[in-house]
Amino acid sequence: MTEESATAPATRVALLLAAGRGLRMRSTHPKALRRVGGISLLERSTKVLRQAGVERIVVVVGYRAEDVITAIRTRNLPVEVVTNADWEHGTASSVLAGLRVVSDQRCLVVMGDHVFEADDVRRLLRAAGRNVAAVDRDVNQQFGGLNGDRPNRVLLRDDGHVAALDPELDRYDAVDAGLTVVEVSDVLSAARGAPESWLELRQQMLVRGYPLQSRDVKGLWADIDTPESVRAVERSMWRRYGPKPTDGVIARVVNRRISGPLTRLLLHTGLTPDAATALAFVVTLLAAGLVATGSAWLMVAGGVGVVLGSALDGVDGELARVSGTASRRGATLDTLVDRYADLAVVLALILAAGATRTAWGWGFAAAVGCLLVSYVHAVGRDTDVRLLFRREFRLLIFAVAAVIGLPLWGLVVVAVAANLDVVRGVVLLLRAMRE
Repeated sequence: MTEESATAPATRVALLLAAGRGLRMRSTHPKALRRVGGISLLERSTKVLRQAGVERIVVVVGYRAEDVITAIRTRNLPVEVVTNADWEHGTASSVLAGLRVVSDQRCLVVMGDHVFEADDVRRLLRAAGRNVAAVDRDVNQQFGGLNGDRPNRVLLRDDGHVAALDPELDRYDAVDAGLTVVEVSDVLSAARGAPESWLELRQQMLVRGYPLQSRDVKGLWADIDTPESVRAVERSMWRRYGPKPTDGVIARVVNRRISGPLTRLLLHTGLTPDAATALAFVVTLLAAGLVATGSAWLMVAGGVGVVLGSALDGVDGELARVSGTASRRGATLDTLVDRYADLAVVLALILAAGATRTAWGWGFAAAVGCLLVSYVHAVGRDTDVRLLFRREFRLLIFAVAAVIGLPLWGLVVVAVAANLDVVRGVVLLLRAMRE
């Protein structure tokens, strides 16, 4: 038996298997191009691997290879491409085709139809051991097998090494999560028996005595096999990435209940987070226009529209986080557009209140409060200071005021509450900076 080293050389290369067709997807398109959570499996895997610190990604293509290569070029993905002409013979042929161009001693083999997180990849890359497989011990939480097939079951020894790997195991401790760091020479040696699948190739490694250590996954992962599994995974993605830890009561109870279903629907349309930002802005402006008329029924419609616009404002962030495309640029654009939308609603209430001197005065105070709450949050981003009078709370008050026909009182309430919250926030912020 080959002795396992206490420490292993750094793993810098990932081999991404994207050659399969995926018949259970009920589509003629390559499985790697299936959109999951707003982006293709291929693009998602590439992004996550780069975030995890993988320096070189080799993608093995086969079925409709030109389509996959075109997608890689169109998205400018930082990968190398290897074409496996024998892809129909099984995943083992794709692994071997990729390893032939990998010059490194160690390599991370990634199933291209899996969803996984960067933190799990980082832990796997740092794991000591000659060969290391990612496994999930919580067998009831994983998504493999949603198509009716059993996932690859894993029997572990007391020291954490894999004793057996097979979907038909009656006794098992974990399931295979689709990520395996391997010693390239071990794989090539085990391949002499001409196995068809990557599973059989790893089973041959165990038979030949090559140690396979396990490493637990902690985050969300999934084996994508059917359209039904895509929908199930996207729901879990939204639950994990959609809501923010800083969400207030209104965001949790009202806004997320509206934005969540919309986000999951829009993930299949290719709508970008920036487009969702623009959509929420337009809806809020139209609602403000209805409120500004001062007509009772139009104000009711406008108030409902303000709530809808507030909920839609969460869609862009949810799309960005679920698709893994969140950026500082997108967050900045969203913040700036929100301020214009806030001011539009304030102006609408002023006009609905008759544009009197009193209305303008309270409107100015409300606008200042709205802007300063956002400013305090931006300045205190690196502290624990969080104001209570969040945007969704302010817009809800504005909406209620419009619906019940008391626009001036909406301005008064927001002006008083927001500015008092700002004073409280400034005190806390200065104290935090001093400490």
